[in-house]
Amino acid sequence: MASRPSVLFVVDSDPKSSHRPAEATRIAAGIAAWGRADVSVCFCGPAVAALTEWPEDLIDGDNFERFLPAIAKSGGLIAALAAAESGNANAPRVVDHSTLKADELAALSVRATQLLRF
Repeated sequence: MASRPSVLFVVDSDPKSSHRPAEATRIAAGIAAWGRADVSVCFCGPAVAALTEWPEDLIDGDNFERFLPAIAKSGGLIAALAAAESGNANAPRVVDHSTLKADELAALSVRATQLLRF
């Protein structure tokens, strides 16, 4: 029997100036809810703000509040690239997330059946 497909979303657009991170989160939640693929979302560079800033300060920030918990509830991985980790220490955490090193992200990329970059 073949293993389940895995989808990796690498999000590096700035959620303060682009709708792309919020849209990636919405799409990832939809795939995760389907339950037929393992979903991982890694926020890199300015996209880490989706995990560390006030959602209302971001374009389509309600998508992060609605869909990040749905991804986690479906067993999906939500992570930030370690080099990009920073942000507002007082901002609420919409969802707990992992921190990946660059080599861990590379290994995750190699194992993914599909890789989407936003």
